[in-house]
This record gives sequence, structure tokens and C-alpha cells, in this order.
Amino acid sequence: MSHANDPRDADARALSQALREQEQQAPVPDVSEALQQRLRVETRDSGVGYVVVQVLLLGALLAAGVWYFWR
Repeated sequence: MSHANDPRDADARALSQALREQEQQAPVPDVSEALQQRLRVETRDSGVGYVVVQVLLLGALLAAGVWYFWR
């Protein structure tokens, strides 16, 4: 059987075409709203109060470490 008449090639082409068509029909998710929501959450966490709390927690951790090792 020659390569030109191989039925597996026709099957492969048909499968490839079907997969391309299915991929074109698949809806593309809209992630812009999710990204905007994520940005809102992250910018809320970067406020002054958040930074103050983080600095206080770091200071408390360092103070506890100093107290533990020099006691």
C-alpha cells in the first residue's frame, strides 16, 4: 500500500480537522473581571494599616528573639 493511499492518513486528517473545529468553537473565558477583583484585593492589602500591622508583627518577633537569646 502506498503512502498516498494509506487510510490512516485520511483518519488522521479528519481527526485533526475535527479537533481544530472543536478548539475554534470552545468559548474563551473572560478573565478581565477576575483580574480586576484580584487587583482590588491586593491593593486593599497594601494600605497603610496593613503595613503598620506587618511592621508591628515583625518587631514583636525580633523582640521575642532578642529576649529569648539574651535572657
